[in-house]
Amino acid sequence: MLSTAPSRKQRQLQSSAATGATASASADVEAATAQQQQRRRYTPLTSKPEVLAPVGGWPQLRAAVENGADAVYFGLEDFNARARAANFTLEELPEVMSYLHARGVKGFIALNVLVFDEELGAVEQRVRAMAAAGVDAVIVQDWGVVELMRRVAPGLPVHGSTQMSITSGEGAAWVAGLGVERVVVGRELSVREIAKVRDAVPGTEVEAFVHGALCVSYSGQCFSSEAWGGRSANRGQCAQACRLPYGLLVDGVLRELGDVSYLLSPQDLMAVEQDLMAVEQVPDLISAGVSCFKIEGRLKGPEYVALTTQMYRRAVDAAWAHLTGEGLPTEEEEEEEAAGGPAAAAAAAAAGGAAAAAAAASDPQAAARAAVALTEQQRWDLEQVFARGQDGQHRGLTPGFLEGVAHQRLVRGRAPRHRGVYLGRVAEVGPRGVVLTLQAPLKRGDGVAFDCGRPEAEEPGGSVYDILDGGAGETSLSMGAAGSADTNTPVPPGTRVTLVLGQGVGQAEVLRRVSAGDLVWRTKDPALEARLRASWDGRAAAEARRLPVTAEVSGRVGEPLTLTLRALDTIFTSPHTTASSTSTSSATATATASTAASATASTAAPTAGCTTVSASSAVLLSTAAKRPLSAEDVARGLGPNLGEATLVVPPGGLDVSGLELEAGLFLPASELKAVRRRAVEALLGARAAAALRTAAGMAPGPVLPGLLAAAAAEPAPPQALALVRALACTGPVEPSGAARPEAAAAPAEEVEEEERRVASGAAAGPSGVQAAGASGGGGGGGGGVCIRVLCRSRAQVDAALKVPWLREVVVDFLEVQGLREAVAAVRDSGRRVVVATPRVLKPDEQRLWLFYLRLGADALLVRSAGMLHTLQQLGGPGARVPDVPYPIPLLEGDFSLNAANVLSASLLLSSTGSSSAAATAAGSSSGSEEGAPAVWRGLSRLAPTHDLHAGQVAALAGGLGGRAALLEVVVHQHLPIFHTEHCVFCRFLSTGNSYKDCGHPCESATLHLRDDKGADHLVLADMGCRNTVFNARAQSGVFFLRDLLRAGVRTLRLELVDESPEAVAPLLEGYRDVVLGRRGPGDLWRWLATLPDANGAAHGVDAGSLQPAKERAKGGMKPTAAALKQQQQQQQQQQQGQGREAAGAGRR
Repeated sequence: MLSTAPSRKQRQLQSSAATGATASASADVEAATAQQQQRRRYTPLTSKPEVLAPVGGWPQLRAAVENGADAVYFGLEDFNARARAANFTLEELPEVMSYLHARGVKGFIALNVLVFDEELGAVEQRVRAMAAAGVDAVIVQDWGVVELMRRVAPGLPVHGSTQMSITSGEGAAWVAGLGVERVVVGRELSVREIAKVRDAVPGTEVEAFVHGALCVSYSGQCFSSEAWGGRSANRGQCAQACRLPYGLLVDGVLRELGDVSYLLSPQDLMAVEQDLMAVEQVPDLISAGVSCFKIEGRLKGPEYVALTTQMYRRAVDAAWAHLTGEGLPTEEEEEEEAAGGPAAAAAAAAAGGAAAAAAAASDPQAAARAAVALTEQQRWDLEQVFARGQDGQHRGLTPGFLEGVAHQRLVRGRAPRHRGVYLGRVAEVGPRGVVLTLQAPLKRGDGVAFDCGRPEAEEPGGSVYDILDGGAGETSLSMGAAGSADTNTPVPPGTRVTLVLGQGVGQAEVLRRVSAGDLVWRTKDPALEARLRASWDGRAAAEARRLPVTAEVSGRVGEPLTLTLRALDTIFTSPHTTASSTSTSSATATATASTAASATASTAAPTAGCTTVSASSAVLLSTAAKRPLSAEDVARGLGPNLGEATLVVPPGGLDVSGLELEAGLFLPASELKAVRRRAVEALLGARAAAALRTAAGMAPGPVLPGLLAAAAAEPAPPQALALVRALACTGPVEPSGAARPEAAAAPAEEVEEEERRVASGAAAGPSGVQAAGASGGGGGGGGGVCIRVLCRSRAQVDAALKVPWLREVVVDFLEVQGLREAVAAVRDSGRRVVVATPRVLKPDEQRLWLFYLRLGADALLVRSAGMLHTLQQLGGPGARVPDVPYPIPLLEGDFSLNAANVLSASLLLSSTGSSSAAATAAGSSSGSEEGAPAVWRGLSRLAPTHDLHAGQVAALAGGLGGRAALLEVVVHQHLPIFHTEHCVFCRFLSTGNSYKDCGHPCESATLHLRDDKGADHLVLADMGCRNTVFNARAQSGVFFLRDLLRAGVRTLRLELVDESPEAVAPLLEGYRDVVLGRRGPGDLWRWLATLPDANGAAHGVDAGSLQPAKERAKGGMKPTAAALKQQQQQQQQQQQGQGREAAGAGRR
């Protein structure tokens, strides 16, 4: 039945227009965007972006360095989001950093997990060790850890992990205010949106993922591992539930999708078009202001690291040359190249000659795009090292969201694993082998696999024994031409062939399982692996990466010879420093002329982006009696690597123009080498000292105890405590955790009472801190307990309003329509209404705050850093905003802010400023009367992250002292396991790619995903078309209620998803009865297990994330493919070594 009501997206755009929000689909915005991009093309680019490579262990580290990485990121044995990687020990860290810095490479440590209170002390020790080792930056998720680092080691840079869920300029500004110097934006942003984030925070670097696995859920917002595996993705133990097969239920009916069952498994992200001739993304990302190109893959092998680093090194260099003109040859160099000049020939080959320079000058962006276009062979190589190919049209590497939303392209849904290179479809299975027409090159020894449409089963395949013609199958096509030395020629694409996998049982078994129509993939290319391995393993010292150094020699008769060395890297300089502002601040020092040997050094001279030192000879230059000193003598004496294995003087890097050779100079050869030795020692010493800049200002003693004491001592605002008391639906809580049924006092009385208590100090203990668990309720938060409900439909709201004792309703409508009316209904009933805001805000949605303010809610449930920053910048609660009839209401923080410890919770609960005359409201959307209490500017309540179990929540409450009563615990919910930009409705219920052409099936269909155990997980789409998948099984904290209340928690939230209106009142009454002691928790638990979903199926109940669970040790997790391969190689090497020893013993 067709609806005449406006669609969700139409309503969103109408609402956005009404509130002044920008609609991304409007023509004026498109024109403005085009103008902005045109202006950006001619905006001076000041700093070449870094290529940042992933490192899981020593082989990957060497592969990244030798293939051109500017920086690498890696984890230590704990506190990183890739617990299964090999990682490094704390004892290895100094060696790792020394290895990197000696070659001009930066090292970043991933500390990108949430940290629990009991772990903060260990994290402080790690931070001190990182600073002492000269780590260049730490990638952090936890906001509390950011604060700890700023206090412990203020010289150690902090980068905000993508786990922070930063998707807008406002979010980036929030974390920048905490001290974050670089933000890794969400992988769901387009190039245009990334540019907007960069423009919003000009003083903060922006890092973007350009290659690797693409998580279906927003990083930091995935709780599937927590719900189903007792492990947390926010703790580095992702169970990859998105890679599992799911069935699709539409309105309760299982839909047939053919070979599609991996509905949430994206293909891998690559910053290039899928088509061979398409435009690549690297030049556009450079123009967007991206400072760092990040390659995902710390679980991958060194071959993957080597190839991807090579590719992005090439792309960044080529694009930068064309966008800036740096490195492009001049007309004179082009003429020299035509005449055979080697230097110009190399330059022309690298940059395309003078013609390329001319093209770059006329249209640098187009020239850059052309320069980075991949060949088909390069694309095949990238697919070979890792790609989740699906079929011939979906080969596994896509631009992800970099070009915007394209749901049909992102998820094909046939298979979740690495495939390799697509070879074609089986035409027939003959007596000699499998016949097909090749779509990519193949040779003997390559590995192949046959995709029979059952990816959950082991797939047939093996090594190619021979490649015969596809006709009679008698002629080998891989043996090369007659007389050729090449005995394994790759057979080109387009050739009809017969694949022979071997002789005997193995071949027969494969042929038995393969059928016509099956897909064929090249899963292994030994030649490519050997080539990539040679790029880092076993390289000669002369070929290995070394630090490039220029040498300038100067002097005249009667003066010392002075040698100035400049290291041509930028790891010890600030990328934001401009030449004009730093040329006068260079600390380069030169020794004064004297007969005494001298060598002075400086830290990096930012102008040149290098460390510069000088050393002078102890012997003065004199007039030669016989053969004078020549430029060749100087070059020979200094040597190609200055006598140091990690250094190299590049071609043209020696400058002797300052040395008056025409005067016939003389200096003993031994003295020239002595000057070289002193200069090199000074250079290495200066770099070693500069590397330790991160330890500057390190706190001499432990910092954490003071921070924890301050958090516990900070008093709770009387207004917030009074509000909690006023909203209580029970009487005071006894020390045992039981609550009495008396009603709470009126709000005004509570405010006055609380202010008197705080003023008199009656609520404080000997240290001034209210003890958790005291009769006042965990810090004076009111004796009673507030139970409130979150509703996701109008029918649920109406049912909740029939519960007489309920005083507060949270409205979390995913559609705009009906939200205003629901808010009004709650207010008209005399209850307090809280409106939940989105978990994600992207740049085109930044003005949605205006829509939410105009609803007139009593509070907003804030779920993103961007929304929090915006509302606080507007003045916070009580401030007036033009064209809004209500002041900004109170702000409450939700679980998605990921408060996991006392430091992060305290940060969010703390006020950002004192009360001001502008404050005119105290929690009511209609404003407050004159003389009302001042408004609290921080969060008035906070729900901790779902990564904490009940015991940790109770401990968190204890650590917050008097502010324990401001914590809210979600004690009943269907855990939001995925929150994703990918729309399942659009992908599988339409042929469209976005809301513009999908037909809006989300407005008419009810969608569930059925897992392999038969559980049906509800999918809801919000006003931004983002999908949230809710766990089928309800999660209840009913058995932990008494412990939580004893710890001081005073607000309990019950969340509804698709529960029927008839279940609302019994659910609320059941939890209240347990709190009051009228009903046993076991009795309520058994009733909860019978509640049906929208399709009438009951999926039971469990404690979910609230249940204490021991995290898996690394040895208990599935090893990575890279780790297994390295183990096999080590075993082979050991066996070969044992074989050689045995052979040697036999000869003896």
